[in-house]
Amino acid sequence: MKSSTPRTRQWWALLLLSVITAFGGLFFWQRASLSGVSQTLEQRLEGEEGEEEEENEDRPDLALEQDVERTLDPALGYVPRERLLAAQEYAQELLAQRPSRRLPVNSLTQTTWVERGPGNVGGRIRSLVVDPGDATGNTVWAGAAGGGLWKTTTGTATTPTWQSIDNFFANLAVTAIAFNPANPDIMYFGTGEGYYNADAVRGLGIWKSTDHGVTWTQLSSTSRSINFQYILKLVVHPTTGHVYAATRAGLFRSTNAGTSWEKVLGAGAGAVTDRAADIEIGADNKIYVGMGIQTGDAIYKSTTGALNSWTNLNTAANSGLPTSGYERIELACAPSDANVVYAMFQATNDAILDIFRSADGGNTWTALNKPRWENSDDFTRGQAWYDLSIGVSPSNANQIFIGGVDLFRTLDASATPVVWNQTSFWSTSKTSSAYVHADQHAVAFASNDGNMAYFGCDGGVFLTTNAFTTSGNVAFKQRNNGLNVTQFYAAALHPTNRDYFLAGAQDNGSQKFTAAGINNTTEASGGDGAFCFIDEDQPQYQFTSYVYSNYFRSINNGNTFPRIINNNNGSFINPTDYDSKNNTMYAGSTAGTLFVWPKATTSNTTQSLALPSGSGSVTHVTVSKEPGNRVFVGTSTGKVLRIDSALAVLPANRTITEIRTGVGSVSCVAAEAGNDNHLLVTYSNYGVTSVWETRNGGTTWRNVEGNLPDMPIRWALFDPANPLRALLATELGVWGTDNLDATDVTWDPANTGMANVRVDMLRMRTSDKQIVAATHGRGLYTTEVFVPLASKGAVAVNNKFINSAYPNPFVQTLNVELSQAAVSGASITLSDLQGRVVYKTEVKTTDRLLKLNVPGNLSAGVYTLTVRDAKQQATRQVVLKR
Repeated sequence: MKSSTPRTRQWWALLLLSVITAFGGLFFWQRASLSGVSQTLEQRLEGEEGEEEEENEDRPDLALEQDVERTLDPALGYVPRERLLAAQEYAQELLAQRPSRRLPVNSLTQTTWVERGPGNVGGRIRSLVVDPGDATGNTVWAGAAGGGLWKTTTGTATTPTWQSIDNFFANLAVTAIAFNPANPDIMYFGTGEGYYNADAVRGLGIWKSTDHGVTWTQLSSTSRSINFQYILKLVVHPTTGHVYAATRAGLFRSTNAGTSWEKVLGAGAGAVTDRAADIEIGADNKIYVGMGIQTGDAIYKSTTGALNSWTNLNTAANSGLPTSGYERIELACAPSDANVVYAMFQATNDAILDIFRSADGGNTWTALNKPRWENSDDFTRGQAWYDLSIGVSPSNANQIFIGGVDLFRTLDASATPVVWNQTSFWSTSKTSSAYVHADQHAVAFASNDGNMAYFGCDGGVFLTTNAFTTSGNVAFKQRNNGLNVTQFYAAALHPTNRDYFLAGAQDNGSQKFTAAGINNTTEASGGDGAFCFIDEDQPQYQFTSYVYSNYFRSINNGNTFPRIINNNNGSFINPTDYDSKNNTMYAGSTAGTLFVWPKATTSNTTQSLALPSGSGSVTHVTVSKEPGNRVFVGTSTGKVLRIDSALAVLPANRTITEIRTGVGSVSCVAAEAGNDNHLLVTYSNYGVTSVWETRNGGTTWRNVEGNLPDMPIRWALFDPANPLRALLATELGVWGTDNLDATDVTWDPANTGMANVRVDMLRMRTSDKQIVAATHGRGLYTTEVFVPLASKGAVAVNNKFINSAYPNPFVQTLNVELSQAAVSGASITLSDLQGRVVYKTEVKTTDRLLKLNVPGNLSAGVYTLTVRDAKQQATRQVVLKR
């Protein structure tokens, strides 16, 4: 749920007024017209004062604002998201070339990641469709704003399982999914979350499948067009097969299955604005469109969907609809009665304006009384611009669900007055049958009687099988098992417990992991989770954080986390580091200052340390291991500062030295273990040189970006045993190099087993060198790559176990020669470039030479061969030819 923490965002006002892109005047902040800038920034972003004590969840607008600042191309003034597609294509090329390259046996290219979940925490679901090919309602497709496209075939099972369709999609906000009703093998999904305040992080068009979602192709007609950067809704006409896309650039129609598009409704094409919020098709195939996002327009209706065929329903005589005072319009048509249509209007103050019902196909409308929430009739709690959903029972045109923060239901929307019941409560216990996470976005009915329905919200997917029960309460179940789309910003490892992690998540607080594998987590602290730490010397002391400089502390090994520090300075997700030796926290504060919390394990007194003029805002903090009492600070102006004697009390000799000035925002300062003269500094902006190295403490710097594609780099980590090797957390998974000494440093994807998703942080446990990756859309992953021959549990990672795999490339038979006989047989798998296992066999033999005959229907391409026995496992890249 949105919080209302007061913040000043003058940067955005300046950006709105001064930065206009080359794309026809598209600008970043489209929350309102230029004439409404002051109202937008003050009332809609900052909110009301006095609520900073609340730990409310989910401020995607502020999280995006921060990310835009730190990733935009400085030369352009916006985030060129399309470059990520080029980076993905280049990564695929490198993977395809890998079998022919001579790489070290223990190369970081062989990094294998293990997914850790969480298994019970969902993320923001913007689109939800029940598969028309499954009459049981068990097959459901979900689009995640930070995790791509997902599918389950066990939606009603006690523990449903979800499959990520393509791990590159984890980089995409999948906001709309549509089947062709005449041929369900044809599917489309659209990208780009276009409702909320910062629209610089945009989508990449529309994808299409002709084999029921097995494979997908980006429609070239949408890939480079500014018209398809924000897809709000997709529908396919049931008789004509025409595809309609409601976008921030207008309503577009394709009459040739996506090959080309025509704008059929928008500014200059029959409407006031280009911003199409919703499109629905009635039971009689009439088309309804709600135009207006953060600006007013109307509901439009057409019989043909063609250009110049639309009627403005709001301005029709005696329509009963308003003509001003509103923005977004959400629609729903009754499947059982073509005459019944519903519309919910967002007021210009972001509350719900009214709920309307038409019983004559949109000619006239009646305003329904609104459900009450506490002492208000605004059930969206001022968030109608963001969370607004409506669903009509397939069998009864008067039974509907509406959603804002929570869900409400009526059994008879034709009554006067309408009787509403609140059916879900996000603030109740998560074990309660009334619990559904806050912020509703989608409703999908899965049974003809309407009693089985799925709901998509900021906490994933929920199911009820008694939606319109007349006895008792509606009961909901979480359907998030394996729907790992959690957007983590940061993670911390316990110094001795291999399965204990803390991780801060967008929408879902700070999660505590305590078990091996993919397991359920518990919430350590609420609100949007951010940086977190476990004291390396005294692990009974643990820290989590809320937005800005608000910190929680546990003194009992993580059992409880009371809030200790209330401070609303710093960034929304505030860069922080913790000094276990001196028990001191360092973080961003106001521009040009550093937040310091000495004696953090026992005290609640903080300090503010002034940084040199021109430093800007703190974007990264690294506490030095050796020597102690040293802190590195990266800033928004590209500077790297070294603070020596950081805890000295003036007039003692505390010194601040600027050791680097670059272009963009510093995202990480990584130091070689025991040698602070050897640093890697990364920058998170597109369009800049992203990785720099110094070996003399900053006196001279060398560009070691090498062959990295143009994408944000968010974290760096040295191999403690070999500082010529390093890993990078990027917008496209993890990349590694085996030789920083090379004249031209070569980086390769190091993502086996991991999605090609944004990775925000890499942390390593000193004792056993286990690495945890905090991904922003696919949860946590761990790897043992820095210990290539060390036993982890019962299995050692030993790539020498595979002596050779030949022929390579191979056609159908692959010979795998082991360096020694497998203990008690071996498990052999082939995984595709997305990390999905496509072939698996168990071999019960003591022979060192194993022959694999792969299925004939396996597609040509690059695969990861994994051989595992009771004591060790190894991987090797192989190529299948057809």
